[in-house]
Amino acid sequence: MYQKLYENNNGFTLIEIIASIAILGMVIAVFLPIFPQIMQWSNNADDELVASNLLGQVTYDIKQLPLVDSTTINSCPDMKTITGLDSLGESATYVLNNREYRIELNICQEIDVDLYRTNIRIYSPDHKLVSESYTYIGESNE
Repeated sequence: MYQKLYENNNGFTLIEIIASIAILGMVIAVFLPIFPQIMQWSNNADDELVASNLLGQVTYDIKQLPLVDSTTINSCPDMKTITGLDSLGESATYVLNNREYRIELNICQEIDVDLYRTNIRIYSPDHKLVSESYTYIGESNE
């Protein structure tokens, strides 16, 4: 009587296609808010990497400047805060990867060991503390 013209049922129905698109849309909607957070993590990791590399450069620059000597630095525990271009010269800010990082230096002289205790803070362009380090340095130009 009625003979089937097509005996192949291997295709997808319209309902199956719509259901798969809806499920895919739900999965994308769940993961979409994660991408901005991943970008923020990437920026933070970049700032931390730059700051860790910048700490050595800042320490070297401080040693080279005629800024650290016993006549201008207080003895510990009174730390002298040094910020701004007037006291650190051009080394108060560093430009790396087209971003400007600001340096804040707290320093005092340890009388017993003839060294200077320094606290170096590095701030990102959006004024967030990226890195903080404590180190001892000798007199400038030694």
